Amino acid sequence: MAVSINWPTGVISVPKADMTLVSSTPFEIRELDINVFRLALKNLEDDDVGQVWATTHNHNTTVSVGGVTLARVIQIINGYTITFENGSYAVNLIGANSNIGDVINLNTVSVRASNSAGLTELNLAASVWDELVANHLTVGSTGKALNDAGAAGNPWSTSIVGNTGAGTFGELVGKKLLTVAKFLGLK
Repeated sequence: MAVSINWPTGVISVPKADMTLVSSTPFEIRELDINVFRLALKNLEDDDVGQVWATTHNHNTTVSVGGVTLARVIQIINGYTITFENGSYAVNLIGANSNIGDVINLNTVSVRASNSAGLTELNLAASVWDELVANHLTVGSTGKALNDAGAAGNPWSTSIVGNTGAGTFGELVGKKLLTVAKFLGLK
C-alpha cells in the first residue's frame, strides 16, 4: 500500500510500510522522509484523478545563503490533512521543515517533528564546530570556558615553583612529596 489521498475529503493516508523502520525495541520508531513524501504527493497530483483537485502542498527547496544551507520547507495547504496508519509506534519527520504536525488527524501514532529554524542538521553541526572560539569569549559562555581550558596548557610541564599555595595540588607535590623524596634519598 502506498501514500493515498481521498480527494473529496482531503485526507492523505500514510501507511506504516512506507516509512523506514528505525527501531523496534523497546518501542517501534519509524522515519518519514518529508522530501520523499512530497514527491509521492506530486505523483498523485499528476494522475488523471488528482489533476482536477487543489494542490496538496507548497515546496521551498534548500537554499545556500552566506555559506549556510537553509533547510527545505514543505507546507500542506488547501485544507488537506494527514492520517498515519493507526498503531502503537512513533514517526520521526526528517529531511525538511514542515507544518505536518499542525495538520495531523490524531490517533495512537506519536508524530515527532524536528523543525530546525531553517538550518539543515548537517550544516548546523559544521557551523557550530567550525566557528572561531575568538568570536565567543563572553564571560560565562562555553566559548570562554573552552578558550580558558586550552590556554591553561599542559599541567605536567608547569613549574612547581610558585604554584604551591595552601590547599593546592602544587603544595602537596612541592612541599610534601619532594620532602619525602629527599628523606628517602630519591632526590
